[in-house]
Amino acid sequence: MRRTLTIAAGALLVLCAGAAWGQRVGYIDTKKVMERYGGSAEIRQEVNRAVEAWNREIAARKQALDSLERELDNQQLVISSERRRLKQDEIKRRRAALEAFVREVYDPGGKAELKNRELARPMVDKVGTIVKKVALDNNLLMVLDSSVGGLVYAAKDLDITDLVLEELDKSEGRTTKAVASLVVFPLTDADQESARKKYGQQAFDYLWASLDRAKAFKPLAKREVEDLLKDKGLANRPVPEARAYELGRILNAEFMTLGQAAADAQTGRITITVKLYNVDLKILLLEAVEEARDEQEMATTVDKLVERLGQKAQGQ
Repeated sequence: MRRTLTIAAGALLVLCAGAAWGQRVGYIDTKKVMERYGGSAEIRQEVNRAVEAWNREIAARKQALDSLERELDNQQLVISSERRRLKQDEIKRRRAALEAFVREVYDPGGKAELKNRELARPMVDKVGTIVKKVALDNNLLMVLDSSVGGLVYAAKDLDITDLVLEELDKSEGRTTKAVASLVVFPLTDADQESARKKYGQQAFDYLWASLDRAKAFKPLAKREVEDLLKDKGLANRPVPEARAYELGRILNAEFMTLGQAAADAQTGRITITVKLYNVDLKILLLEAVEEARDEQEMATTVDKLVERLGQKAQGQ
């Protein structure tokens, strides 16, 4: 008799206080998280060591019981009825004790389950904390557990499992995920002064170059984005948010940016706004606004914006 034990994921439900009902609901496969989480291997090993010890005891008891039964079979014709009855009673007692021990170890709420819960509790608590962080970072009101059943249908873009695994890797000093891909859409001009001086185009060029230097993202090639915009009839036109999500998914980007430049003709100040979105979840992560005193200050202003975008994407 040999049984194995896996780490139970359990139901996970996270409610984020202060969220509005208009926000989205996400889901997570906790079974997948528990199986891939770095600490789960050590827990499984320790649980399995305990299980193996119980299995050895069960096997020893079963072997002793089998030996008694063989002994009784071999002595049926040479022992008294009283002696036979005593041996039969001992066999029944040992069989009942063995069955009781198996139930004590493996039944729901038994030693094996309690041992599993005891060892997994710190990991479950840590995963719960990470899930809440990811939910808050992505403006999710609620996170459901898809591994326990009951989730009839949910769009793939609501799945935050990979985001949780990434955060768990970060918490343990692992950097297993590649730099996130980002599609940078052209910045528009918010007014005639900005359009006249082409500040939107300048800000876009600074933004793409700064993102490429910063290494927090992997911006997609300008030509690749330009070709897609041309193909969709959006060349030299503002890209609506809904269409941007569509294009971002076509480009397999994890994040995208939209933005604009505005100029004050009186003071010469230039306001640059950049919005960072999660393409899969279809949510706005950050709207960053910085102001440059003049055209010469635009590059450093954009660098500040990029720093804020990187911090947000990394959950800071």
